[in-house]
Amino acid sequence: MIKKEEIERIISSRVEIPETFVVGDIIRRPNNLGCVEIKGGWYIYRVDDRGGCTFTGPFDDQAIIYACAQSLRVAKKFSEYKFSDEDRDKYIDVHLLFDEI
Repeated sequence: MIKKEEIERIISSRVEIPETFVVGDIIRRPNNLGCVEIKGGWYIYRVDDRGGCTFTGPFDDQAIIYACAQSLRVAKKFSEYKFSDEDRDKYIDVHLLFDEI
């Protein structure tokens, strides 16, 4: 399984990671987003303006890089990590609360 440091290294090698994007930890700050490993899978999370948190995933090592890039709106710079059809559908359609993971 890919480690937090490797995700940060890959992403930061092509774009600056904004303070509002957190890798490896859940920071429940309004309008924050990031990715976190839960029960052996990587999830993208988003915190809404009221502090509610939703998760999308799980993603494998390759797909979490592209999911992060999609969330940061820089996916074109990470085309070699492009989603499979299943991962694309998961990114678009799966939105979970923490208790549902």
